[in-house]
Amino acid sequence: RSFPLGYLEYQHWLQRVVPSAEMHELLPHDAEEQASAEDAEASGLELLRRLCAVARAKTSRRRAVKQLTPEEVSVAEAGLYGDGGPDEVLASRFSVELTRGQLQCLRPKTWLNDEVINFYFKLLQERSKKIEASPSCWFTNSFFWNKLSGGPLKGNAEYNYKEVRRWTTKAKVDVFALDYVIFPMNIGEMHWAMGAIDFKKRGFRYFDSMISRPHPNFVPFLRRYIDDEHKAKKNGPLPDAESWDLLAIEPPVPQQSNGYDCGVFTCCFAEYFSAGKQLEFDQEDMGDLRVRLAARVVQADETWDSP
Repeated sequence: RSFPLGYLEYQHWLQRVVPSAEMHELLPHDAEEQASAEDAEASGLELLRRLCAVARAKTSRRRAVKQLTPEEVSVAEAGLYGDGGPDEVLASRFSVELTRGQLQCLRPKTWLNDEVINFYFKLLQERSKKIEASPSCWFTNSFFWNKLSGGPLKGNAEYNYKEVRRWTTKAKVDVFALDYVIFPMNIGEMHWAMGAIDFKKRGFRYFDSMISRPHPNFVPFLRRYIDDEHKAKKNGPLPDAESWDLLAIEPPVPQQSNGYDCGVFTCCFAEYFSAGKQLEFDQEDMGDLRVRLAARVVQADETWDSP
């Protein structure tokens, strides 16, 4: 759904829904927050093109995000603005059919839905298997954290391992043989972030483009999860599970400066972190990255160039 709130409006609303949230300080970005009246009146396709042009024109900083290719722009525009009804299937893979209507969450100033995020995480899962020397990862869907913690209706305050106990069995995954478990998080049904269990560093990571710290139960519940998973799959408790803690992310994660790009940031956090790359993107890249995500999802192919 389109949700053109400014950063401060979105921040205040999010704080009401998630009272425990500690917000990042607003950075001095102006590309989205200071959108002109001309942009507000533009068509969706024209606005998409303007945002991409603005991002490309920012020459005062080193550009780490690769420039869009003509093919990416063409595929994305056809999917986001082409002819066809909202129920037309544009991508079919992983026993999932993604429709034109679902893909349209990648239009400018629109919240991402769980269908697109989960589909992209599936692509990242396949991609991680094919990149040589990349970290070994398991990507869950967006329901993992809320199933484990009771979800927003219970304030993420009710631990329930039974809800996710069979997930690794179904996925044929031994998490203790991995580097990372990576999962998108739907915060209060209105904000996207990413969590990760880091088996190399024996701790947990939280990637959020607006909230500086995770839910108070994030670390305790993940500790219990890895211990219960070890008991269930390895026939005994995980040694020193209580020593696992929240790990700092350096440099700090990029921050959004509007009320709608959190899902794009979350997809990029997952892509870069799972590839062992620095998070070298920011708010100014979001116009291009929406286009890139749309093209990749429509093509349903994980064999793109590295970030």
